[in-house]
Amino acid sequence: MTRKEEIVRTCMDIFAESGAQGLTMKAIADRVNITEPAIYRHFASKQALIVAMIRQIHEELLSRVDDIAGRPSNTLEKLRTIFGYHLSYLKERKAITLELLSESFFHAYPDVRRYMFALLNDYHRRIRGILEAGIEKGEVSRRVRPEAAAILFLGALQHLLTIFKLSGGKEEITLVAEDVFRHIKSVLEGGIE
Repeated sequence: MTRKEEIVRTCMDIFAESGAQGLTMKAIADRVNITEPAIYRHFASKQALIVAMIRQIHEELLSRVDDIAGRPSNTLEKLRTIFGYHLSYLKERKAITLELLSESFFHAYPDVRRYMFALLNDYHRRIRGILEAGIEKGEVSRRVRPEAAAILFLGALQHLLTIFKLSGGKEEITLVAEDVFRHIKSVLEGGIE
């Protein structure tokens, strides 16, 4: 792992634990065991660090989604696998995307907002593409609108992660997540009248 990658990983840990207010150059330097000026050799600002975290999540999360989407399995099985993977990934990361989303909503960091918007749009496009392919194969009802169904899918994930984050990680969401996905699956199989 390069020093730059180590700094990003450390930032993700700090951010997940204490949010943007805990993400200080001193806190990062202490954990990585470098000087504060050394951080600036890799990142020009706090905003650049937050963007690097979003880009890391973007790469990790969506490369796995692409891997699952490329498998020869049934569309609904792909979506179930993505649903489960997303929840486990973000539980492991302490639902960091919620903190990053909050940062992009409430602070004037245009780059943070732009990269978070790109992450959400890229994810939505991938889910929509999986649904469109599923409709073509007859594995998803033709009555399903891929655009709306992708929002339903991602919105359910976001809500489950919000519950997890607000409970301080104490709320077990895995069991309810299976039930939520069963409902999503029934909508995708039967469509909306």
